[in-house]
Amino acid sequence: MTEGGAAVIDAALGTTFSAWDGYISGQNLELEPGKRIVQSWRTGDFQEKDKDSSVEILLTSVSKGTKLTLIHTEIPAGQPDYEEGWEDFYFKPMRKYFTTV
Repeated sequence: MTEGGAAVIDAALGTTFSAWDGYISGQNLELEPGKRIVQSWRTGDFQEKDKDSSVEILLTSVSKGTKLTLIHTEIPAGQPDYEEGWEDFYFKPMRKYFTTV
């Protein structure tokens, strides 16, 4: 999912993760296998004083697979357009991967 950058994650509650060679980091706060993931989330662009943002990923069964809903909140003022980043660096590679599997 992070085509072009290293990612390290463990599917256990309370563990930390990093992606894009450490540019993104956070912690697994809530895990409902196959249904929901909630993580604290920050990038190297956050100021030290900034609180972590929150990422919630919802997985819903649909007739031809799974619908993924991503909700990214509590982003500190002045940050880049993460919506575009999610699309370009996660969703496009996922679509490519899952259409070739």
